[in-house]
Amino acid sequence: MIEFAATYAGLYFRGLLLGLGLTVAAMAGAFLIGLFVALARLSQRRWLRAAGGAYVALFRGIPPLVLLYLVYFGLPAWAAQVGNPFLIALLGPLDNRLLAATLAFSVNAGAYTTEIIRASIQALPADQMEAAKSIGMTHGLAMRRIVLPQSLRIAFPPLCNEFIVILKGTSLASVIGVTELMRSAQMVAAATFLNLQAYVLAAVFYVVAVIVLQTLSSIVELKLLAGIKTGD
Repeated sequence: MIEFAATYAGLYFRGLLLGLGLTVAAMAGAFLIGLFVALARLSQRRWLRAAGGAYVALFRGIPPLVLLYLVYFGLPAWAAQVGNPFLIALLGPLDNRLLAATLAFSVNAGAYTTEIIRASIQALPADQMEAAKSIGMTHGLAMRRIVLPQSLRIAFPPLCNEFIVILKGTSLASVIGVTELMRSAQMVAAATFLNLQAYVLAAVFYVVAVIVLQTLSSIVELKLLAGIKTGD
């Protein structure tokens, strides 16, 4: 096993790096989606709350693998079938594996990120907003300067957990040919017929990556807690 690992470690490491890059891109998209949809769910406008709730219910209900197939195989083919130039220009680029995977994971994770951010905002005492308004701040300004900075500190640990969930979920991108860690393991297994060793090594890479990420997030979380206690 040691000789096997030494031979193919480079290929696995490159797959892991691609998976991490895909995770960062998907998490960035999920965070932006989650922030805007969470604000919509907390809006005083009923239609915004309904639209935000529908998004969360829809994309928490669709399995990531199904969503990946819809984005990569379904949307570009549908646009080409319809023949509308606008749809072709909009959806045609989704036949790019990395772009399709990033979008699918972003939209899926965005539904969970929405709930994380919404719960973090609601965890703050209501008098934070009232105090901000009492000194003349508008609702939007109070959100930007008072509520969101504090709520994002609360949201940090579950957002880190969501990042790790996305990283493990990138293994699904192997089904559309993205050469991340799982796809690298499949290629090695096909070339050597050593299936057990190939997939055990992939599992080891995932475990090490998750442990490193959990350790880093714990360090940052402790610093954030120290900052809250000191009032920074």
